[in-house]
Amino acid sequence: MNRILCIVALLFAGVANATIISGDFRTEADLPYCCYDSGPLTYENLNASVGAGNELDSSDLLSNDSFWNGGLVFIDLDPSTNIITLDSQDDLDFEVFTASISNIMFDAGETITGLSWVSGNLTDIAITEILSFTANSITISYDVGNGNSVFDFTGTEAVFQIETQAGSVAVPAPASILLLSLGLFALVSRKRANS
Repeated sequence: MNRILCIVALLFAGVANATIISGDFRTEADLPYCCYDSGPLTYENLNASVGAGNELDSSDLLSNDSFWNGGLVFIDLDPSTNIITLDSQDDLDFEVFTASISNIMFDAGETITGLSWVSGNLTDIAITEILSFTANSITISYDVGNGNSVFDFTGTEAVFQIETQAGSVAVPAPASILLLSLGLFALVSRKRANS
């Protein structure tokens, strides 16, 4: 019986979700359609540890060669839920905006399998965000398209969910562990009854 309890405990130990521990965080805001410019307003925080407040904020200014005003969007990634919050700090106008996290490192062999919008919007004209991902990166973009008017940031937040799955090592689901545990318990009980 003690052996079965040990097996069950080991199985449940494998259920814990892997968490994101670091990544390269970047945002770019620009006006490429209406205006001659020298490049986007860019914030970047490379190899940032995840979990202690915003991973990208106003201290991470990389360049602003076009001297744009506004365009500051904080990025916060919750490592326990893999939820990303983009929080716009102003309501100034742009034509394109991109937030990305690349070189994402997990504490286990996870890979990204999806990225979805949860709530909120960064733009006043409700532009549908363009979402893309690879096994270890995500990109969230807003683009009005050439010939269209600018959007204003809303000064509020938008929330997104990163979906992941285990890499080469399969992690059993809690329901299957419970069924396996009950089966082992029944087998041992039956063996003792027959003895």
